[in-house]
Amino acid sequence: MRPEIINIDGSPLYLDKDFNYFKNFISSRMYSSYVVLGDENSIRYCYPVIQGFLPDNTLVVEVAAGEANKTIETCHTIWQKLLAERVDRRALALLLGGGVIGDMGGLAVSTYKRGMDFVHIPTTLMSMTDSSIGGKTGIDFEGVKNAIGLFSKPKAIFTHLGFLDTLPDREVWSGFSEIVKHALIADQVLFRSISKTLSQSRPDINYEILRQSILVKKTLVERDPFESSVRKALNFGHTIGHAIESCMLHATNPITHGEAVLYGMIAEAWLSHRMGLILADNFEEILSVLLRMCDLSKIKDIDRLAFFNFILNDKKNESGKILFSLLNGIGSFSINKSVDKDAIDQSIDYLLAL
Repeated sequence: MRPEIINIDGSPLYLDKDFNYFKNFISSRMYSSYVVLGDENSIRYCYPVIQGFLPDNTLVVEVAAGEANKTIETCHTIWQKLLAERVDRRALALLLGGGVIGDMGGLAVSTYKRGMDFVHIPTTLMSMTDSSIGGKTGIDFEGVKNAIGLFSKPKAIFTHLGFLDTLPDREVWSGFSEIVKHALIADQVLFRSISKTLSQSRPDINYEILRQSILVKKTLVERDPFESSVRKALNFGHTIGHAIESCMLHATNPITHGEAVLYGMIAEAWLSHRMGLILADNFEEILSVLLRMCDLSKIKDIDRLAFFNFILNDKKNESGKILFSLLNGIGSFSINKSVDKDAIDQSIDYLLAL
């Protein structure tokens, strides 16, 4: 039997099928109080599942859902609530939700009274495979994704696949993009095995696929905790993806983070091929998988000027160079690849012409 505990740079991640690890964690700790932070969706659909394991006087802080609310203003609301309820730094925060709650909630509680303990309880596939792992926290600022943030480790991560039953198919496919990304940069076998689920209306996610995906991120996080070298590989698809996501943030029908990453992976796989890092047959294999997962009609009206402003503010850029994490074959990566504006522009032309 595979272990249900994965240690990630000092933070245990529990594949918690029956919440036994969560119940034991709560009963064995002596915190002054408990705070559940979530959005209207996770509080409505997921909080009732864990409520019975927590004290009756647990404080619930609910914020508006969505990337558009991942701001300093929402952090201000969280801090106000914690102060009003006289929450002290010996309390435990339980971040119940997807990537927005994990990133923003982690920043809010890590700076409140110079830091309180927190745990992640990810409720989306995206947060289970990506945002809850690695100690990153952050908010968007001036339209730039994760422009403000810090590294702060959770005391634990409790992953329960049952929460995925509360999500629409679109959200599960969005999170599946991170599993595909992990496979593309580090696990050729995983990439070819997960492609078999693409004929279904909803990807078939089980604890073993989740474990394999998490282990990819674990390896890179532990080799490079502060993203100075190999951890940058996890940004594959994110340079162009983040810029597209930022452009679409206030659209009538905003795209999800996972959808943005999918678009970014297509464009950045094209760049990988253009720069001679991957062979044509590898590129075609990758493209056939990614195209089955996304709807390109959602991004036909990208504002190119705004797009490049976001690209130029990407956090990976150094010394005036636009740096990418690209593929070096299926299951391998290459970091700090400088790409000029013309090539990026051509990659977007290619993407929009599909």
